Amino acid sequence: MDAFTSFFDSQSRNIWSYDTLKNFRQISPIVQAHLKQVYLTLCCALIASAVGAYLHILWNIGGYLTTFACLGTIIWLLSTPPCEEQKRVSLLMASAVFEGASIGPLIDLAIQIDP
Repeated sequence: MDAFTSFFDSQSRNIWSYDTLKNFRQISPIVQAHLKQVYLTLCCALIASAVGAYLHILWNIGGYLTTFACLGTIIWLLSTPPCEEQKRVSLLMASAVFEGASIGPLIDLAIQIDP
């Protein structure tokens, strides 16, 4: 335990600031481009999940079927080779829509309690 606390005591508290968080010079441009694609993909998956939840609010499609469909698309995504990027992105978006529809009943309940 002393080694753990001595590590944090030896570190300067001034190294974490807003300026160091904005400093992207240490990240190479290739890694920056990759990170942009990763976060764009996550943003699109979040939007697809919101669409799935909205579809449940409109047409009441969420339930066990969408939960099993979500699990099925995740398993299919994990078994797809990394070289098929378009297929993997499509499966991720489908999984996000099914996941959003699966949690749609919870969102619907929250809306009914406090609109």
